[in-house]
This record gives sequence, structure tokens and C-alpha cells, in this order.
Amino acid sequence: MDTPNSETNMEKPLVVIVQGSPRPDGNCARLAVEALTMLESADIEAVIVSAGALMEESTPCNGCMLCLESGDCIHDDGVELFIDMLDASSGLLWITPVYFSTLPGQLKELVDRLQVFWARRQRGEALTFGQRRPALSLIVGSGFDPFGTEAVSIPLKSVSNIAEFTLAEPTVLSGLDEIDALMQDANADKLACAKKALQAFSSAVHDWHGQFGNGPERFGLFVDEAE
Repeated sequence: MDTPNSETNMEKPLVVIVQGSPRPDGNCARLAVEALTMLESADIEAVIVSAGALMEESTPCNGCMLCLESGDCIHDDGVELFIDMLDASSGLLWITPVYFSTLPGQLKELVDRLQVFWARRQRGEALTFGQRRPALSLIVGSGFDPFGTEAVSIPLKSVSNIAEFTLAEPTVLSGLDEIDALMQDANADKLACAKKALQAFSSAVHDWHGQFGNGPERFGLFVDEAE
């Protein structure tokens, strides 16, 4: 898992991009790279986290509820670093496909591990910033599922809220069934739609960061572990 460059970019806002597809070269992965490029061109530091790769080496939540006792998860693995990155971020971007009208299993496993944020609230230890940080979801699918994408949006909205983010209305990109559909000329309008949402998100990130900051003391939450 990549980590932000703390030495050179402490003054920049940080956005964590969660790539939810298990495909390393599919539409979501390509969109994550496009988003990374756009955010960096907007003077925002960004890092891509693959839910599939992260959970392949991490332990799913087992519902033990021991996070209520300490405020931390008992599983000491890459998800703990991911949580620290979220704490240090000024924005959160979810990019996910639609699997049977909901999240892919790997992404749901990652979402469930974020139970730690709920435990913090119960313990009165939740981080507060004066205003919730902006979050955006880009939902990629074929558009053929008659049950839509609400079951994708709801868990992302719930976990974003508990982690102190406000998730904007989802940007749904339908008609992208082939593995490279996003990069086909016929779907240029879909990519343009995603870029428009990312532009608005970038502005929201800068606005939040300008008011509430993302200083070295918050980067210190995870930089030492990453080195």
C-alpha cells in the first residue's frame, strides 16, 4: 500500500482513493489512476488503496467488539495503517463496481474493519475537525441490474459518516461492462462525467483544508509506521 510523501507535501491536502474492484486492470483501477492524476494536478496529494490487495493480506472483522475496550482493532495489519491515513486525510474517494447491486466482497470486508471509528465514538474519542471532510463515490457498472445501486451507496454513506466524512450524492457511471469500457471513445461522456464530479470534489477538499488544515501533527499518526 502506497503512503503519502510526508517530507514534501505536508502543506497539501491528502485524499485517500479506495479502489474497490478486485480487478487490478479494470475500469475502476483505470478510473483511480485518472482520479489520482486529476487530484495531483489540482495540487492535492493522493494515494490509491486497493481494497482487494489490502484485504488479501489483512484479517476481516470477526465481531469481537474488543475495539470498544481500547479504541483500536485487535488485528495489527495493513488496515490499521489505512485507518491512520484516513485520520490524516482531507478527503475520501470511493471507486467501486456493482456486484449483485452491492459492494464487492473485498471492499465490504474493508468497510467492516472500520468499526474502529464507531468504537471511538462510543468511547468519546472520535476525531472532530469542526466540519466533516468531503467524500465522493464513483460507482461503475453495466446498468443492467434491475435493483440499481442504492445498496452500494448506503454502506459507503454510513461508513463515511462514522469516519467523519460527508459523502456527496453518488456519481453513477453505467454502461461500462467490458473490462476496458471506460477508455473506449464511445464512453467518453462517462469519463467526462467522472471528471466533472472530481473537479467539484477537489474544490471541496481545498475549501475544507483551507479552513481546518492537514498539518504535520496529523501526518505523524502514520508516517513513523510507514518508514
